[in-house]
Amino acid sequence: MQTESSDAPHPKKTTLESVMTPAIRAGAIMFGSGAEIDKVQRAITSMISGSGAEDLHILVAHNALMASITRDNKILTQVHRIDGHGVDFNKVAAVYQLAREVHSGACDPEDLHGRVEAIQSKGPLYSKSVVAGAVAAACGAFAVIFGGGPMAFLATAVAAFIGAHVRFLLASMRYNVVLIFAASAFAATLAATFLSSLTVHGDIVQTASVLYLIPGVPLIDSFEELIRGYLTVGLTRGVMGLIMVMALTMGMVLALSLRGLF
Repeated sequence: MQTESSDAPHPKKTTLESVMTPAIRAGAIMFGSGAEIDKVQRAITSMISGSGAEDLHILVAHNALMASITRDNKILTQVHRIDGHGVDFNKVAAVYQLAREVHSGACDPEDLHGRVEAIQSKGPLYSKSVVAGAVAAACGAFAVIFGGGPMAFLATAVAAFIGAHVRFLLASMRYNVVLIFAASAFAATLAATFLSSLTVHGDIVQTASVLYLIPGVPLIDSFEELIRGYLTVGLTRGVMGLIMVMALTMGMVLALSLRGLF
């Protein structure tokens, strides 16, 4: 007669650290890529929920994310710094999909760290030249909507293309975001003033060529977070959006002053 061994292997219980660290890093990736606080909190909660956590508290600030979980009378708290903010909805979608997989059991918690790091290391979906071309086409379309003709479209597209490349160049050199916005607006506006001679709608060209710099995502996120009650982060994002608009304005004013048009 055979008996079952008492020392048979048991499933390994997931440690708090093995789930907490990648989960909070994933939340920081989402927030730094332009996600709203609610989505960040839901993603972190989904990743941690399968670890047997008894209590979970998440605090999101503009430059840091903190989470505290309790299990078996043990408390673990981690803080992750958010070094920069941008807009990358591909990363936001990837993290959110990963959170759903973890919550449904389709992703092993042991693989979570590697999956999160893979998302973080993802490059842009399109090359900078393709993005600059799309920016140029969009700004040119705005010029037509504002009442310009084919030449206004062409002049605006070229000016926006130049400004977008200046923005990408300064961003790759890790310059301050305020300087990037001011310099990009300056380059686009200055190019637009030279190209305005191609059309009678010079004012439309100069205006439409910088529309790609309008910080729509921070301002929209700010409004949504304010009405949801996240006053600190909402105000911070709103102020940063207004600072970007001011930098854009300063770049335009400087370029127009140099051309003697302001």
